[in-house]
Amino acid sequence: MSDATIQTVPAPAEAAPAPAMTLEEKKAAARARARAAKEAQAAGAAQVDVSDAAVAHIRQVAQEQGKEAGVRLRILAGGCSGLEYKLDLLNPGESVLDGERELVSNGVRLLMDLKSSIHVTGSVIDYESTLLRRGFKLKNPNATSTCSCGDSFGV
Repeated sequence: MSDATIQTVPAPAEAAPAPAMTLEEKKAAARARARAAKEAQAAGAAQVDVSDAAVAHIRQVAQEQGKEAGVRLRILAGGCSGLEYKLDLLNPGESVLDGERELVSNGVRLLMDLKSSIHVTGSVIDYESTLLRRGFKLKNPNATSTCSCGDSFGV
């Protein structure tokens, strides 16, 4: 028989979840996002970046459909988490609508209204193609929750 001793190692402690934001904290965060969006717009800076993979896909699909290599990004109420992303290709020569902002990121035109830009300032539009999923993915630093499919978010 062996005189080996068995030692037990305690499981690592799990980090406690962050406490939920109060209504006042959510309002303050929304005001900060609105200020950041307005300041970025005034400075002419892109508020949303478009990755190389997303640019390649936008250009490919736009060429196939006879559309412009640009998108309109809107945030709508709905989805699992309360807000959802909507991306549409631009028609050739499509102009900026009232209340919209025009950005150019990585050579692609991006149109969005101010309310939408408040929710996505600092985001990256990416495109992924895997065995399980193919499509656009928004990496949004303002989202406090997302659904598993990534198409909706909460703030």
